[in-house]
Amino acid sequence: MSERQRYRVIEKIDSGGMAEIYKAKAFTMDGFEKTVAIKRILPSLCNRPKFVNMFLDEARLAMHLSHANIVQVFDVGRAQGTYFIVMEMVEGSNLRRLFQRLTEVGARFPVPVALFVITEALKGLAHAHERRDGQGNLLGIVHRDVSPPNTLVSNSGEVKITDFGLAKAVTQVELTDPGIVKGKFSYLSPEAVDGRAVDHRTDIFSIGVVLWELLANRRLFLGKTEMETVELVQKTDVPSLTLLNPDVTAGLDKLVRKSLHRDPRKRFHSAREMGDELMAYLFREGLKVTSYDLAEFVRSVFEAQAVREEGATQEHIGMLITDEILSLSMLRYAGQPLPVEGSNPIAIERIGQGGRITDEDLRGSVKGDAPPPATRPQGTALVEMLEGRETIPMSAVSQTGRSKKTYLLWVLLGILALGAVGAGFFFFWDIIFSA
Repeated sequence: MSERQRYRVIEKIDSGGMAEIYKAKAFTMDGFEKTVAIKRILPSLCNRPKFVNMFLDEARLAMHLSHANIVQVFDVGRAQGTYFIVMEMVEGSNLRRLFQRLTEVGARFPVPVALFVITEALKGLAHAHERRDGQGNLLGIVHRDVSPPNTLVSNSGEVKITDFGLAKAVTQVELTDPGIVKGKFSYLSPEAVDGRAVDHRTDIFSIGVVLWELLANRRLFLGKTEMETVELVQKTDVPSLTLLNPDVTAGLDKLVRKSLHRDPRKRFHSAREMGDELMAYLFREGLKVTSYDLAEFVRSVFEAQAVREEGATQEHIGMLITDEILSLSMLRYAGQPLPVEGSNPIAIERIGQGGRITDEDLRGSVKGDAPPPATRPQGTALVEMLEGRETIPMSAVSQTGRSKKTYLLWVLLGILALGAVGAGFFFFWDIIFSA
């Protein structure tokens, strides 16, 4: 069976400096099909035999990694003059895209959610770092490219590390090649940018950068040029998170700084240790978070963006409030002014500068208005009225309103009385004829 018959491309879903990712269908001999992701290496890189050999070696190695927090690699192949890898399809988004969406809606990662994402990613890294061969020897797998684009979050709240198949190849490509490692320097460890030998602790530094950025809501090492970025990484000047996020405690800031120490020997000794420390912090602080919370957070972020894209403006919201108040007036008080403070319709044109509804607007008055009548109950919030929780004294209702209510009450009592008489008549009629 040819490669074209085994896989059918559906659509292109992402692209980068080294590869393009497609959503595809994988078919078997028996007609079964499965949705997969296919990463196609750019043809320009396939002209480098050394790159291709390392890529294939690392891709084969990645196929031996099987963990819930690692995107699984199913197959490696060649077609149309380029190489590709077939991977697990994760329905969701990567951290870079999620971070950008948060910026667009003016939100940030809650501390518990950010810690949960990183602890889940550390589980996948720990599995790779601790992987052994058939003889019990450590394989020495190091990702070398841990970054937001390579950290995926599914719609169901799963966190998965991807691109193990390309990690070693990325570090071996000549840095002079345009576009190959653009944007990656921000997450490299100091020993990596210095050209020294790296081990699993370089991944700990990289995941520490990601965690710092999620908590600070800004980039850590990002210069105007790639050289400036490298210099920032070499200096490893890390601002305190307590100054950037009021929800970050001194204890948590200390944990993040430990992962970002310039000396690898002073970082966490393993991904497992770092994950345990972060989870212990959540327990100590009483912060409960699960994959369900992460899934709900992601859903809310993208729904908020959808509402924003629909053009929901403050003026539109004000009109909806006004319509709601008018409808309430007509249904409950037959056009009479509501005896509740702030119950009059909001005059959109009188709202203060900036287009925001102020407290005075909600009270139904602006500066210079006459005080409300003495008979109007004070302190009754408009929100309570809308939610049906207000208590309105009868003295607040006009005499006309009392007359109408009295009339309606007598009519209702009359109907109930007639109903009772009719029910009694049919009851006795049934007894008589049954006898």
